[in-house]
Amino acid sequence: MKRVIQLAAFSAVAMLAACSEHHDHGAESGHSHDTPAVAEQAAASAPAQVQDGIAVQNAWVRPTVGEQDATGAYLTITSQEPMTLVGVATPAAEIAEVHEMKMDGDIMRMRMAERIEIKAGEPLELKPGGYHVMLMALTAPVEAGQEIELSLQFEKADGSKIEMPVKVVAGQNAAGDHHSHGGGGDHKH
Repeated sequence: MKRVIQLAAFSAVAMLAACSEHHDHGAESGHSHDTPAVAEQAAASAPAQVQDGIAVQNAWVRPTVGEQDATGAYLTITSQEPMTLVGVATPAAEIAEVHEMKMDGDIMRMRMAERIEIKAGEPLELKPGGYHVMLMALTAPVEAGQEIELSLQFEKADGSKIEMPVKVVAGQNAAGDHHSHGGGGDHKH
């Protein structure tokens, strides 16, 4: 009975959220995707970080609010040759993974992406609502203006590995479309 009530409550919230351009996965993980206007502007003005023919631009991380122990990091990766993003690590969180948001019928699902192919010269944008870096079990809150180090892990076509350190800066949240991950990776629209 408790599960039915939770499901009914979740459905009502999801339906209201869809009507207002705001949606929510639940309340447990505290991860959100607010429209990142200020953070994107700051990240867009930052110089590209380049190593081994890989350029990273527009790198930013969402500041946490309250007791959040998870957040998202976003960036654009361009490689001069075909490459595969195979992982991410950071001292700022116990768990760092690349996730993908994808519609499955009328349900938005978030799942870990183990490998993302990057075509030569074509930017791969990790952004709210699409591929993004999830930082979970944060070691400390992330505050606006704070710099976080990520280590992007790539595999080249020949099987060789590249590890690229990247600095991302926490931006200010802006009002707008809200998208937060909580108790699960699915929600209805």
